[in-house]
Amino acid sequence: MSVDRTACPGQPSVPPGAGVLAHSRALRFWLDPANLAARLEQAGPVFPTRTGPATAFQVNDPVLLRKVGSDEDTFRFWGPDPSLRDFTENGVVGLEGAAHRERRAVMRPAFAASRLTGLGPSVQARTRRLLADLPADRPLDMQVEMSRLACGLLVTCVLNSELTPDTLSKIAAARSTLSGGMFWRYALAPWPWVPVPRRRACRRALAELDEAVRQVRAGHRPDPDGQDLVSVLEAAAPGNPHAVERDIRALLIAGMETSASTLAWACYELGRNPHYQQALQDEAHAAPETSRLQAHQLPLATAFIHEVTRLHGIPFLVRRTRRQTCQGGVRIPAGAVVTLPLGALRRDRNRYRDPDVFDPQRWLPHAESQPAPTALLAYGLGPRYCPAAAAAAAMLPVALATLASSRTLRPARPGRKIGVSLELTPTPKGLTMYATPCKPRIADTRPTPDTKNVSRSGDTSTESAHA
Repeated sequence: MSVDRTACPGQPSVPPGAGVLAHSRALRFWLDPANLAARLEQAGPVFPTRTGPATAFQVNDPVLLRKVGSDEDTFRFWGPDPSLRDFTENGVVGLEGAAHRERRAVMRPAFAASRLTGLGPSVQARTRRLLADLPADRPLDMQVEMSRLACGLLVTCVLNSELTPDTLSKIAAARSTLSGGMFWRYALAPWPWVPVPRRRACRRALAELDEAVRQVRAGHRPDPDGQDLVSVLEAAAPGNPHAVERDIRALLIAGMETSASTLAWACYELGRNPHYQQALQDEAHAAPETSRLQAHQLPLATAFIHEVTRLHGIPFLVRRTRRQTCQGGVRIPAGAVVTLPLGALRRDRNRYRDPDVFDPQRWLPHAESQPAPTALLAYGLGPRYCPAAAAAAAMLPVALATLASSRTLRPARPGRKIGVSLELTPTPKGLTMYATPCKPRIADTRPTPDTKNVSRSGDTSTESAHA
């Protein structure tokens, strides 16, 4: 989907706009959040729509959406679908019901709040090492580079291991193939005679993923208390390395997918709104310990991530009915696809002022009528809520602040139209940028920057811009 998201560096923020769409009306209906948002006011609580030879059902009512998304008895989650068995291999993403809940319970100690409070410094250190490898003299494919960063952070900071640089680069390059392969495999499952794109490439990517899983286990460094993620998985399946590896495999796919997309879109928005790069630098520089950043010290970086998720997060979740059901006064047959349009809800004018404008300030603590971050549903809902959501919330603001403090991003081709990839989590396609190392800061005595003075027009007030 080609979307005109042209913006001139240094100019005020502009709405993303509908732009030029290259796909059919059906795909535009499913993937364009702005189009979905326009439909919310016109459609009833459940809206049937034709998708090829089948009828799918979109849930428009926010209350009903949460009910459907949480009802495992009536609705089947996409992950355990037989069409995705090659990808999920009955790891935690591919389990249902009691088996899924049991695996989540096993992982819970590794994501306890007491463990996540110390995650920031390791994320900052690892981000700096990964960014140090980026060349400054040529354009970078930010989709691939942010996949490399997301995977490196996940392996080092959550799985307590390391990948070789070559394996990390291969996995980063393969992420789009895996994600697109899963999307098409599931989308075309009702019509098995239709060829699935990139089938051979997916097999190669899965082989590279399995090699990464083996490296993760071989290089694992257990925490002294034995409560890190890999340790608790191994303790729950003694003598069954395959069970451990399939869970690591599922976590690598799921964890890298959403984080890579969020970071890539964050780079896109930094290119459109360069004044925020300086503001993020100032915020990180004003932290009590600049070499030991924590997410709670970075309200602007956290707000930036929230706003990226609002505009560019997963546009919809998918469920499939186990049996015939009636929802919102509409009869839905067994086996039907039901979509939950999160992207449309995130652009609801009744919830957000100027919903098509990129404005991180709406999430800052002092903001008037601050939205609730939980309304974003960034990590799913109900029994399928991402078990590592708290870890991602602790990692991404620190990674973004470190990126903005280490590199200055600018579009390689200003004004170029950026596409949206057709994958599980849409990512910017064709986003190339220069990442120039920032000049080292000299010690100064400037006061803590007041992030509320970063204006929507792109200017920084004299209260925060000068000593």
